[in-house]
Amino acid sequence: MNILYFILLAFFWGSAYIGVKYTLEVVEPFTSAFLRTFIGFLFFAIWYLIARKKVHLPLKLAWRPWLAGTLIMTLPFLFLYWGQRFVSAGMGGIMNGTVPLWVFIIAALTIKGEDKFTWKKSIGVLLGFIGLVLTKGFAPVETSALLGMGSLLLMAVCYALGNVFTKYILTNNITMEQNIYHQFMFSSVSLLLVALLSGESLPSSAIFEPKVFVSMLYVGICSSALALLLLFKLLKEWGALKASAATYFVPVVAVALDYILNGVIPGVHTITGMVIIIVSLLLIK
Repeated sequence: MNILYFILLAFFWGSAYIGVKYTLEVVEPFTSAFLRTFIGFLFFAIWYLIARKKVHLPLKLAWRPWLAGTLIMTLPFLFLYWGQRFVSAGMGGIMNGTVPLWVFIIAALTIKGEDKFTWKKSIGVLLGFIGLVLTKGFAPVETSALLGMGSLLLMAVCYALGNVFTKYILTNNITMEQNIYHQFMFSSVSLLLVALLSGESLPSSAIFEPKVFVSMLYVGICSSALALLLLFKLLKEWGALKASAATYFVPVVAVALDYILNGVIPGVHTITGMVIIIVSLLLIK
């Protein structure tokens, strides 16, 4: 059963970039990010209400999941939804695949005893950056595409910051249900404020077009809420190292679905860069 959970997790994460791309066709970026977290929040709020789970936290504890949610949802989603407008869904998945690379670099540089550079891991880091360069290729690209890739790279760095520091932020006094509920709640409020302050317009009736509406529900429920539950299950059963291997398959799923659904054929340089990034992650692990 854990193998099935693993496959589903990789698919939910990789396919999210298709859903994000479809949503951005009619909804502005920060509003799209808010809707994703709000749908996830509603999912858990209704579930916990029915199950009568206690989710209240005093302020002296609530700031912890709020900060964790900022690192692993609010900031990454801001960069993801802003940057994904300018590049393919497959490229979004490839940038997400670099998260373990940044996790290693940040942990090795900032936390004593967490990890350290060895010759093998240093080669892995170097290969990772070479892979990143190759995914862009050497042909001239539009400035908007470069900005999009840069934004998605910042998304990956934010995810990595969340992975490294969240375990130091949270405590045993906070249950899994309280942690999830408050992360989604705070991220939803934060992203709504960003959308309002940035002056984005309200979504039009096109938001209810089947492709867009289903995409929003999918990324909110499957790629966010259910994926988080699957991750927690695998972390419990397999541990962090084995569970995190799902990240390796995110670029493959994203690129494959982008080709199947949208007809986007990745260039040789993109495929080569993706393979090199995966090899670099194996060396780092």
